[in-house]
Amino acid sequence: MKENSLPRLFQPGVLGTIRLKNRIVMLPMGTAYASAIGEVTQKTIDYYVERARGGVGMITVGGTSPFGTKNLNQLVLDADWFMAGHYELVEAVHAEDVPICIQLNHPGRQWYPCALDTLEGRQPVSASDVQCFYLGEHPRPKPRPLRKEEIYQIMDKWAEAAGRGKKVGYDMVEIHAGHGYLCEQFMSPYTNKRTDEFGGSLENRMRFPLELLKRVKKVVGDNFPVGFRLGAEEFVEGGITIKDSPAMAKILEDAGAAYLSVTCGIHDTHDKVTDVMRQPEGWKHYIWETIKQATNVPIIGGGGLRTPAFCESILAQGKADFIGLGRPLLADPRWANKAREGTIEDIRPCISCLECMHGSYRRRQGGGARRCSINAATGREGEFLPIRPASVKKKVMVIGGGPAGMEAAWVAAVRGHDVSLYEKGEELGGALLLASVPPGKAKIELFRNYLKTQITKARVKVKLRTEVTPDLVEKENPDVVIVATGARPVKPQSFTTTKDIPTAWDVLGGKVEIHDKRVIVVGGGMVGVETAEYLAHCGNTVTVVEMLATLASDMEMHNRFGVLQALKEASVTVLTRTEVVEVVEGGIIAVDKDSGEKGFIQGDAVVFAIGAVANRDVAEALEGKFAEVYLLGDCNEPRVIMEAVYEGARVARRV
Repeated sequence: MKENSLPRLFQPGVLGTIRLKNRIVMLPMGTAYASAIGEVTQKTIDYYVERARGGVGMITVGGTSPFGTKNLNQLVLDADWFMAGHYELVEAVHAEDVPICIQLNHPGRQWYPCALDTLEGRQPVSASDVQCFYLGEHPRPKPRPLRKEEIYQIMDKWAEAAGRGKKVGYDMVEIHAGHGYLCEQFMSPYTNKRTDEFGGSLENRMRFPLELLKRVKKVVGDNFPVGFRLGAEEFVEGGITIKDSPAMAKILEDAGAAYLSVTCGIHDTHDKVTDVMRQPEGWKHYIWETIKQATNVPIIGGGGLRTPAFCESILAQGKADFIGLGRPLLADPRWANKAREGTIEDIRPCISCLECMHGSYRRRQGGGARRCSINAATGREGEFLPIRPASVKKKVMVIGGGPAGMEAAWVAAVRGHDVSLYEKGEELGGALLLASVPPGKAKIELFRNYLKTQITKARVKVKLRTEVTPDLVEKENPDVVIVATGARPVKPQSFTTTKDIPTAWDVLGGKVEIHDKRVIVVGGGMVGVETAEYLAHCGNTVTVVEMLATLASDMEMHNRFGVLQALKEASVTVLTRTEVVEVVEGGIIAVDKDSGEKGFIQGDAVVFAIGAVANRDVAEALEGKFAEVYLLGDCNEPRVIMEAVYEGARVARRV
């Protein structure tokens, strides 16, 4: 598939007064690459320049604060002395012949927990005092309603920041009126309970964005494009719906909005904002199409789009005028160039794992720069790109064909090394083979296929069904040994059983098939709950038994939300704070950790999902025998795809 097979995607377009070379817009995303006080850093510049080089029609710099207080180390533009860094950023992107837009935003009631300390003890503000519950269950501090004079002060600061943006050379400015942030909080009847001229009727609720647009235009001028990120569906009772938002869109158009970048969801329904793994590609199309039919301004449709062919179909069907890409450009900054050149198989596919969001922040205990599970170069562009040829070519032996070993193998081969990849199984993939089996996890298979393609193109010598021993390594006599032998499931030692109980790995790997039975899954972490959903789909009646108070506490929160909803829909029984002490005929004996009572839980089959341990047998056997031996991925410590890919990418660039 080449550019001429994607004629609409690569057709030039216009937003306001700015011409774009194609219809691909990089959507605004916070990066946390700014300095501690919100300055543009070299990391920020490297990140955006790489996306510009990747062939998009426009870059949008996400969520810049016009107010000083920051949400997650975001960029700030509330004073003139911040302008120097923005000038450098704009100049660097323009050098790639790509226009750049700056999005300005105020979080209102929607502060992230790791950013609350920047409030310095002050209460968040909003249209009204409606509290936010992230994903419907995680409370944020209750906001206070803004006073009228504060509303106009915020508008003036917003307009001043827009003026600075124009001065440093940004081509346009975008007002964030989506995802439940402050502007949308005024627009939505769910968060706006005011009785003054800023609340009540649609006309009054639209007063904030309209007055804001008026003040911004007064500063930047009528010929400088000002667009809106419009939240068209909130998915909460009493909130904005697709029945209401076309009228809002028309009002913004009449007021002079240059374009509408249409989105949906708020923090209370954030799984709709971020697109969890189980959602199909392009499920938001009806939202973009509805707004497009109601207006004449250009519509950017984005969120959940992944493949060039699907994006082309959105344009062909007239559901949007431009395609907005966010996380796909974290996964592969060269998405647009590869689509244009027809090398679709080389696009590193976003798998919607969302480790780029709260997964990264969770592991860093509340803060940290945005990373990507499957692209280790994201946020490390200056260090990792381009992949440079090796100064000395070596014979490299990679042991283990999971994500760490596959990533290391193809990157090392691209650098010019002679690479052989050994895998004892029937096919490459390692833990990816198991991870892609549960319902809603099929996107992981896309990444496995991508790695297989890169290994083939890099001419890595692949040797399947080969168990590596120290004798084999000595026979091959490599210069470098990379051990990526993964992990193995834990077998319980702490309670009594006379049976050979299967593990979740056995079930997901197809070694054990269970149908139409009462199944007890022991362990309610990520693997346990995903296995439980899989077993329920096989016609089983499933019970999950977990020692902790919550299920899947090791899982990224948005995808966790999705799988827990699926367990409810499948009528899976969940027993938390329950410890298994014995597996017996017809079920298990377990203890309620709160009451101390011991009881019998009936089941025809039991499946263990109680964790994994590093598989270090090969590594220990090779210890001290070779000069360059590296351990990657789960054979260091069982973790997630992000660490495996990063370690593979890092070591392959080092050898």
